[in-house]
Amino acid sequence: MLTKARAIPVLLLTLCCLLSSFGAVAKPHHGHKPAKHHHGSLKRKAAWAGAGFAVGRVAGPGGSLAFGTVKHRRELKAGGHTRNKAVVKIGAPVAARAAFGPAGTAGYEAVKHRHWIKHHLLPHHHHHHHTHRA
Repeated sequence: MLTKARAIPVLLLTLCCLLSSFGAVAKPHHGHKPAKHHHGSLKRKAAWAGAGFAVGRVAGPGGSLAFGTVKHRRELKAGGHTRNKAVVKIGAPVAARAAFGPAGTAGYEAVKHRHWIKHHLLPHHHHHHHTHRA
C-alpha cells in the first residue's frame, strides 16, 4: 500500500507517461504516410482508469475533478454540447461517490457501460437462421 507521501510522485509520473508524446521515441518517417492512431486501445483505457482510481483514492473528490479535467481537456476546450457532455463525464462519478460511496461509483460505471456489459459479460442467445421450405 502506498503512503500519501509516495503516492503523489507515483501519480504524477503516471500522468506524465499518459500525457507524453510517443513520437519522441518513434523512428523518423521517410515519405508521407499518415500515422495510425489507436484511440480505443485497451491498454490506454486501463491506464487511465487505474490512474483515475489512484488519484481519487489519494486526493479525494478534488483530485478526481482535477484528473477528469486533464483527461477531458480537449472536450472542455471545444465548448458547446461537447463541453457539456465532458462536464457530466467529470462530475457525475464524483457526485455518485460523494452521495453513495464506492457503491455509487460502481453503479454509475455499470450504467455508463451497460451496453458493453450486456454484450460481453452476460450470457446471450445466438439466433440461428432457419430456412423454411415451401
